Amino acid sequence: MSSSSRRSTPSPLPEHNDVLLTPQLLIGALHDLSVRLQSYFPSTVRLVVHGGAIMVLHPLLACRSGTRDVDFLKRSFETEWMARGVTDAGARLATCIKATARKFKLGADWMNSAADVALPMSRDPHGKTFDPIYADAVSAANASINTLFTSPGLVVIGVSWAWSIALKLVRYEKHDPHDIASILRLGHRQRNVKWTRSLLETWLVQMCSAMGYTAYAPWQMDATRQKMRHAIALAYAQDSSPQPQLRPVHVF
Repeated sequence: MSSSSRRSTPSPLPEHNDVLLTPQLLIGALHDLSVRLQSYFPSTVRLVVHGGAIMVLHPLLACRSGTRDVDFLKRSFETEWMARGVTDAGARLATCIKATARKFKLGADWMNSAADVALPMSRDPHGKTFDPIYADAVSAANASINTLFTSPGLVVIGVSWAWSIALKLVRYEKHDPHDIASILRLGHRQRNVKWTRSLLETWLVQMCSAMGYTAYAPWQMDATRQKMRHAIALAYAQDSSPQPQLRPVHVF
């Protein structure tokens, strides 16, 4: 192999991304990804995301200075494209994600679907398995308030507020308590929701039944309720602080 060939071989990407994806950097990376996707897909790609990216990108929150990664639902993305006759959609997407990572000097997992294996699935009345988180996210009602990024090659939609909270309650580490509190404050400001542990639990059981709350062991439900109380306390403790000017929109 010639020296020029060796020089043209790209170095391996870092396995984990340590670069803080600020709003500006993340938007830039998504625009780059969008352009790349247009060369691999016949129409606009739609990705559903959860986690910190929502807290960074949503105009009614913007409560985080950045995130280390973007969590997206790969399983339903692949199912959607399989129905359109694209059998290697996951591989095509991975190629574009990797190219964007290289351009912006990000780690390989800057956009990943590692959480998919732990997310619940449901069955419809006919017994067919479906992804309740994805189905809820792409509904017209949710897409109208939680679309985070739109471009010719890529549309990014955040999971619904209920699912954001439900997923964060499971882990409840690092930014999760304050992220949940921010969502609860938004509900209070927009719809004057007066959160209590009982109200929050009832809402989550209704909207996120696939979480299986009714099958929780007593200790597990007690722990979840304690997290709810803590997040609600955080929400009201901080709600007296000055808030950014937000456009009027009903989000709950």
